[in-house]
Amino acid sequence: MSEEILLQLFNRLGHIENTLHLLVESHKRLEAEQQEIRKEQQEIRREQQEMRKEQQEIRREQQEMRKEQQEIRREQQEMRKEQEEFRRIQQALLEGQKRLEEEQVHIKAGQKELYDLMSALLHRQDETDAALDALAMDVHKLHGEVSSIHQRLDSLEKKVDSHAQSFNEQLNNIKLDITFLSNKVIEHEREIYKIKNIIL
Repeated sequence: MSEEILLQLFNRLGHIENTLHLLVESHKRLEAEQQEIRKEQQEIRREQQEMRKEQQEIRREQQEMRKEQQEIRREQQEMRKEQEEFRRIQQALLEGQKRLEEEQVHIKAGQKELYDLMSALLHRQDETDAALDALAMDVHKLHGEVSSIHQRLDSLEKKVDSHAQSFNEQLNNIKLDITFLSNKVIEHEREIYKIKNIIL
């Protein structure tokens, strides 16, 4: 009996040792698995940190993209404003070109009028030159006639001077005669006055 019990005990102890061995092995496997899980968790954490970093980077990139989009929108608005300004300038240039074309038509018409006027003036100039030539000849004739008139006037002046001198002499003689006669009249009036006084 005791031997059987001992055998049973040994068997149980063997089973227990096997179980303990299995438990130890299982514990080791569990620890290894835990370590592996911890490593995986650490790797996951690292991956999560990387993912967070990537997300932050993506967010930064998104913010940069948003800023770039806003800048692009501002640039598009500026470009639209510039395009509108260019269109206004182009419209103004077209209107200016039309005005220039109209002015060019008017200038051409004015040039034609000026050409016609110049032609008429040149024709008139030719006529005026001919008239001036005729006037020059007439003036030349008149100059000769005026010279002869001057000569006649000089001779007349000489004659007038001589006549004036004789006329002045005659006037002086007449003045002397008048003075003499007036003195005589005064003397006669005195005589008459004296005679009247004697008679009365």
